[in-house]
Amino acid sequence: MIDKDVSYWVLVTVKNGESTIAQSLESIQEQTLRPSLLCVVNDGSTDSTPQILSKFQSAHSNVKVITLEDKGYDSRRIVHNWNTACDHVRNLGNEYDFLLISSDDVIFPKDYVQRLVEEMKKDPKLVLISGSRGLTQSDYMSLPEGAGRLVRGSFFKAIGYQHPPYYGYEPWILYKALESGHNVKKLSEPSYDHRRTFGIGHKFVEYGPAMRCLGYHPLFVVARVARNLISRKTGIPASASVRMLFDYFRESKWKNDPYFHYHEESLRAFVRSSQKKRLLNRLRIRQQHE
Repeated sequence: MIDKDVSYWVLVTVKNGESTIAQSLESIQEQTLRPSLLCVVNDGSTDSTPQILSKFQSAHSNVKVITLEDKGYDSRRIVHNWNTACDHVRNLGNEYDFLLISSDDVIFPKDYVQRLVEEMKKDPKLVLISGSRGLTQSDYMSLPEGAGRLVRGSFFKAIGYQHPPYYGYEPWILYKALESGHNVKKLSEPSYDHRRTFGIGHKFVEYGPAMRCLGYHPLFVVARVARNLISRKTGIPASASVRMLFDYFRESKWKNDPYFHYHEESLRAFVRSSQKKRLLNRLRIRQQHE
């Protein structure tokens, strides 16, 4: 049964997404649990995206399009765009039960949100959940995806209704939830489609400095890169994996980058400690099977 009393808003960012944006937004509007608000941040698109968005907004009363100035393509602006949408919604004064983060190339099955909400209701401590986009990522097999994640509104409000505008903003909220004693979860089903090839825009250039900013344990970083190289199931090319390793250790390379900023030390310490425990647990499991 669909719980029509549940409210949620959707955050979508787009930059020159004319080939996918219409289908992506339609998949959101056609959810069995319909969004209260669909907020689209157009990051200065120069193709036909603005016209597509204008037409979509005119056809749907729950759609808000925010258009920003074209400053060229820079994947690091995504967090700025996310926070722009969050500022808009916070200023509206409306409170929603959940936030769904999406992207201009994501296509959801019709019952995607409904199934995630049902899972959330089973566990009051569960504050962040996603389905699967089909990639078996080495370090994040049990942690929610980026686009496709559903965030509990009360938790998001408690942490300031913002993501930190630095490298590592995407996994930051996952570790923030775990540090504060909440739960996060990734489901193998429902799955959804990312129409663009993984990494085609950002080319994984943020991964190394992000791990540094979040305080990743060095052994965990090495293990992550090694598994990427060995398994080849993560969607991350070998060259990008090697660069991640070098970028993590070459802190001096990022000293003048405005997006390079250490997150709070308490969180960094939690990240290091939890990753150390994960490594030790994997080692124990492997020894038990030998």
